[in-house]
Amino acid sequence: MKGAKTKGKPVVDVTGHLQAFGTGVKYLLQPRMTVRYPEVFQDFGPNYRGMLKLYTDRCISCTLCARICPSNAIKMYKTDARKYPGITYQRCIFCGFCADICPVDALEMSGVHDVAYAGLEEQVQKPEDFSKGPPIEKPPRKVKPMIDEKRGLRYERV
Repeated sequence: MKGAKTKGKPVVDVTGHLQAFGTGVKYLLQPRMTVRYPEVFQDFGPNYRGMLKLYTDRCISCTLCARICPSNAIKMYKTDARKYPGITYQRCIFCGFCADICPVDALEMSGVHDVAYAGLEEQVQKPEDFSKGPPIEKPPRKVKPMIDEKRGLRYERV
């Protein structure tokens, strides 16, 4: 009974505490979702959404991708007589709305997700860079961290 009082003291509802305790026990017994990256890779499956690739030869400059983007990561750039999309990966939330709404499939989710940039300005890609796709198209190599007494932490191929 929530809010009931017994001799001036409130009765404590323990169901929430029991649910929290049950959740904690459940996660203690289940295997972890975290993997030891880069030693172990998770298979994300065929429907995994990663970084985008633009096919300028298919693009019809309809601007639907820029209009549907919830984070305003896609901006249209005028090149010659047409407009093409560019992307700011600083803002992109990888929702895939832009690829879904494109009527001619000019945007494609690549499945690549582990890309490192040296600076923030590299994450702003104009159409000519955006059409090249993510900087890597191959899967990353498996490595194992090793401790070197002279150099510190280093990685060896597995």
